[in-house]
Amino acid sequence: MQLKGSKFLITQAHLLRYMGAEIVTLELAEYLAGQGVEVVIATHSFGYPIRQEFDRIEGVTVFELWEDALAANLQERLPDLAWIQHSIIPVVVLEHADEILFVFHHMSSILPAEFTMAAVLESALATAVLFESPRSLEIHRATGVYEDVDPDRLQVMGNAAPARFGDVSPTPNNERRITVVSNHIPPELVAAFEGIRERFDLVVIGSQSELGATPRRVTPDTLAGTDAMISIGKTVQYSIVAGVPVYCYDHFGGPGWITRANIEDARWENFSGRRAGTKTAAEIVVEISEGFDDAVAEAALVRRDWTRVYLLPERLEDLLEFVSERRRPVSKLTPQQIQGHENVQAAFGSYVREWIRMEALSNELKAAAIELEAATIKLGAELLEQEDALTTMRQEQAELYSSQLFRTLSRIRHSWVNRTFRKLRSMLGGL
Repeated sequence: MQLKGSKFLITQAHLLRYMGAEIVTLELAEYLAGQGVEVVIATHSFGYPIRQEFDRIEGVTVFELWEDALAANLQERLPDLAWIQHSIIPVVVLEHADEILFVFHHMSSILPAEFTMAAVLESALATAVLFESPRSLEIHRATGVYEDVDPDRLQVMGNAAPARFGDVSPTPNNERRITVVSNHIPPELVAAFEGIRERFDLVVIGSQSELGATPRRVTPDTLAGTDAMISIGKTVQYSIVAGVPVYCYDHFGGPGWITRANIEDARWENFSGRRAGTKTAAEIVVEISEGFDDAVAEAALVRRDWTRVYLLPERLEDLLEFVSERRRPVSKLTPQQIQGHENVQAAFGSYVREWIRMEALSNELKAAAIELEAATIKLGAELLEQEDALTTMRQEQAELYSSQLFRTLSRIRHSWVNRTFRKLRSMLGGL
């Protein structure tokens, strides 16, 4: 398929944060735009921080699904290929479905939004249906919704990494560094941080700022600047093609260091850590510390054997060749089919936007609660200072009153003694 000069539509539920599906969409858009493709993205909600990444890519335009500008763009020139995620299909595309090549992409077998919300339409339109792992393909197929789709059209996309990750040259740091990438760090890993820090410089990337994490995109520079990674999912593929040892572990557990011996089992679950079991904090510290040197040597061999499987350009080349040769003929959709799907995605979109609104409100309340707690602590400290000052002042006043009372009593006593002595002397003088 000729990429340069073509037009691709990519759809995505929301584009807001540095998370799995958003990064998949971003990297796909970057690669296609770099090949001279006009890329249009349709989403229910578009915002920061990830918006800054899309805004800087020449040749990529992002619209929210309800915008009139999206319909105008698509009517002016239909996409040559529609890459559909989260069952989002603009009405204009549905109205001209018989003129467009369709690929559907499902990026999880756990999240309900990653399962098809348009089973009949998808079966009728898809030249290929993609999944992020063999296990995910297996689970989606078991639902029975793909009985009308030829088995060879159901394929594993594999969460492939951009080519620039394959150009990374790992260079040891003076202080050995380990980078954790996670938005859901499990308690046992948090507990292991202290032990890991005794032997390594530890950097944490993710959304959990309360655990010392910083939200930012994982780039080739991230891989080049670390000696090992702790993560799951897409970061594992990055590490594989970059030749950086990766300890596969997160909230589902994990097998630990990825090696040639366990990579087949780990990739079956998209390097999510599922089915591998959990570990204690002590086990994690021991495995990372004692297995580090072996992991470095093994990473070079894993890179040699698996890079071709997990590089995005190679995977897309194979896929586009397949869909070009096996393009599925599509009949024109009926008004009832189009309206029915529009109703479903409008309902889904309203829930997406409400979830985003509630999450933003929750974050605002969380931030306000943190500020209130900090203010309460500060006020408590100030009250203690005032109480200490008041206690000191009272002590000083008590000492002053005591001194004044002593002087007064001394004067009274002295006066009484003098009066008594004079009176006594007067009485004695009269004898």
